[in-house]
Order: sequence, then structure tokens, then C-alpha cells
Amino acid sequence: MSYMVTGRIPVPELRSDIERLRRLLDDLERIRRGDHPSAARIARAPILNNWEMAQRLELCLTGVVNGHPIITDDKEAYTSALWVISPELGYARTFSRLYRLGTPYADPSLH
Repeated sequence: MSYMVTGRIPVPELRSDIERLRRLLDDLERIRRGDHPSAARIARAPILNNWEMAQRLELCLTGVVNGHPIITDDKEAYTSALWVISPELGYARTFSRLYRLGTPYADPSLH
């Protein structure tokens, strides 16, 4: 889920996503330690039949990045999933990090 923020206002809509992320983080921490879901917890979970791996599209940003801890400067990159964007305040928060928004893309064919 992505949120467009205009101005320095509270964003109460984030509450449910924050709660879901906390539950995910708790589960991931337990699994990391080797404390996998119990047979009883798995038995209470919804069943997924005829399953297979798939991919979903997620909203993200693309652009030329500078100052990234992994990607070298002046490289075209795609961000992780976009969570919050506020062009007015000059930032975007993706799943993995905060970005300062520079100049937006301007399609030369429109000029």
C-alpha cells in the first residue's frame, strides 16, 4: 500500500499497515531463531490448495540515484515497494529506506 502525503499532517491510515508489519517482524524474528510456527498454529491457518509461486506488481519509484549505500552514483535504479511519498515535503519512504526527492522526470516528448 502506498500513501500520498500532502503537508506535515498525521497519517492515521498507516495504523493497520504498521500493525501488520509488526506481526510480520515478530514472526520473522521467531523463524530466524529457529522457532517456527507450531503444528497447532499451522492447523488453524487458512489452507491454500493448488498453490504455486507467483509475482505481484508493486508501486515503486525509478530514477537516477546518488548517495545510495549499495548502488553506485548516477545509476538508474528501481526502489523497493513505495510506502509513502510526499513530493510537497521532498521525500519518499520505500520498504527499505528513505529517499530525498530531487527533480521529477520530465518527458521530453511532451515539450
